[in-house]
Amino acid sequence: MSQSAGVHMNPFGNRKPVIDPRLFIGRRSLIAAVCERLTAAPPQCCAVVGDARSGKTSLLYYLRSSTSGRPICADADVARFVFPYVNAGPYADLGASQSHGALYFWRDLTRATAQALALPDDLPTLPDQGIAEAAIADAVYALKCMVEDIIRRAADHTFIFLIDNVEGIARLPRHTASFLRSLTQDPDIGDRVAYVVTSSTPLNRLYPVNELREPSSFWGLFASELFMGGLDDADIAALLGRAPELSDADRAWIRRLGGSNLMLILIAAAHVYEWRLHPAGSPDDVERAAVEEARPLCRSWWRELTETHTAPIDARQSLIDQNRAPTPDETAIFEALYARGLAQRDRHGWRIASTIFAQALSDQPDRPSTSLPPLPATAPATPPAFTHLEGEVYAFLRENAGRVCTRDEVKRAIWPVSPPSDSALQKIIERIRDKIEPDPKHPRKLIAVRGQGYMLRRDTD
Repeated sequence: MSQSAGVHMNPFGNRKPVIDPRLFIGRRSLIAAVCERLTAAPPQCCAVVGDARSGKTSLLYYLRSSTSGRPICADADVARFVFPYVNAGPYADLGASQSHGALYFWRDLTRATAQALALPDDLPTLPDQGIAEAAIADAVYALKCMVEDIIRRAADHTFIFLIDNVEGIARLPRHTASFLRSLTQDPDIGDRVAYVVTSSTPLNRLYPVNELREPSSFWGLFASELFMGGLDDADIAALLGRAPELSDADRAWIRRLGGSNLMLILIAAAHVYEWRLHPAGSPDDVERAAVEEARPLCRSWWRELTETHTAPIDARQSLIDQNRAPTPDETAIFEALYARGLAQRDRHGWRIASTIFAQALSDQPDRPSTSLPPLPATAPATPPAFTHLEGEVYAFLRENAGRVCTRDEVKRAIWPVSPPSDSALQKIIERIRDKIEPDPKHPRKLIAVRGQGYMLRRDTD
């Protein structure tokens, strides 16, 4: 824990990706599975799937930090590995009709490849917005050739491209991903190229199944997917060990609130830690505050699960109905919750492992809990159907509701690397307004403060 001018910094307050590898917690089995694929001959591509804020970006930064003095994959010749990193998230909202998205992606990938080898990134000037589609495709192809040339000249290196939020590529013109596939098929460099990608949704939901099965498909490179789920006990102990001020009772309280889900544990720990330092209010107030912060995130998780696993009745009902066995569809949902550290199973059946998650989906969010409550049968109001990127921006603004957030502040929070332009951020804000405002042309919930940034009013649900 650090101190500045006598002010204690909350060790659980950071919601950004972990960039410092010394602060990366656990995920040993997941890292071992990734390393098994990367150290194969030739290295294999790997997809890591996880919910929003499950730590996917932090994992890629951790892989990127590998050095000969501190190797991530112990059995590998780490000196030969190069890890160019690109966040494809900003391109997700450009759409397939906007071919400039493909151009921006390949520009950033080319720059990241050069920077990974400490080479100058002397990139050609991008064409104007009004240029013809064919000319844009030619410019993308030229950038792809630059990447090929860099790889070809660095013959003693293997290039593991880290592509964060890969679903952004799925919405761009098809040649964007096809050129990625072509790098692995080049007879001179293909054995030294692989991809580790992250996604908030299984890859088979990004494209029609028939396209996934095509031999030339980029998505066909990923034979299997790894899921970024809950933390194990050792990881949780290490995470909570950042604050020695917490008692054993505090740690047990945090575990009850957050289960073994990384983000919910961080939210719970931040509130409990702050309350221990400044004990205002009651423990019930602490729980209410944690639930209020986590509610949009938890509801989005539940919505995604129920869209993926269709159950004939409200699956939450069977959490309290112990007179029958769950249906196969309900069991699939419970197992998905278990993988996320949100549910557990004992001799009595399935139970919610996180009080925060249970209360966040409840129609009685202000009711404090002294034990693990079952989820009620009535369904909560459906949150807006945000895209991944819109949801991230909205969640950040909601965390800072009532305060003006500058454009740079929003971009740094969502895009630690390669932030978008102000105009691209404005388009995302406009799409959020379309989904939350009764009259988007006269916004009352998400307002722009001239010359400063954006503010989400506190009374916005």
